[in-house]
Amino acid sequence: MTVEGIDARPDALTRLRHSLAEANLVRHLPRGRQRILDVAGGGGRDSVRFAERGHEVTLLDPAGAMLAGAMRLADAHGVADRLHVVQATAEDTPHLFAPHEFDVVLCHNLLHFTDDREALLRAVTAALRPGGLLSVVNPNPAAEPLRAARRLDLDQALRALDSPTTHVAPLGVEIPACEAAAVTADLTTIGATVLAHYGIRCVADYLAEEAAADPTLLPGLERLELALSARLPYLLTARYFHLVARITGPVG
Repeated sequence: MTVEGIDARPDALTRLRHSLAEANLVRHLPRGRQRILDVAGGGGRDSVRFAERGHEVTLLDPAGAMLAGAMRLADAHGVADRLHVVQATAEDTPHLFAPHEFDVVLCHNLLHFTDDREALLRAVTAALRPGGLLSVVNPNPAAEPLRAARRLDLDQALRALDSPTTHVAPLGVEIPACEAAAVTADLTTIGATVLAHYGIRCVADYLAEEAAADPTLLPGLERLELALSARLPYLLTARYFHLVARITGPVG
């Protein structure tokens, strides 16, 4: 499973996604250094954030160029000693690591690329200790009609209401729509309990492009996003949904 190209846009919205995902997950991390596995972590933007917090992070990705970029980023931030990279696919996880090797697994921007979410979730959590945390971030299909309406493409907004797919602009492809409720059901099946459901970028994607990228507005925008992330109804139409789950039963 290769998702090269997803991390090719270090723009304001992308940085906001990573900072909000970090803020959400930090609420659930226990004290002390955690062993974190970042599955399909690409250029390391999530990995480096958690390495900066003192955690030991292993970044797994099939793209060598992405891993090289992640190490450069880690070096620039002074955390190269806490970031370990492995070139492999998400499905390789059970064959690469021992059971219970990690306290936290990040599965960000990945699930919608598979036809078998349950199998992928079992694979990426195979090395997660009992009681460990799984963080899932995924594009939210409920945001698609609003995003199309913002572009004034009202016909597409109408089609998106019942579309089984979601368009990924950086890749120019259609992928299966993957809803938070369906992923929650998958997590229950593999023996995980969802602790929290957050929305990432509840409002930022609906602002004018120049406003979302305005550096003078970004601090206030991030504060607003953090305030909205766990509040209904705002999280339901966020650009991404974020589920934090605890492994409470056997994964295999």
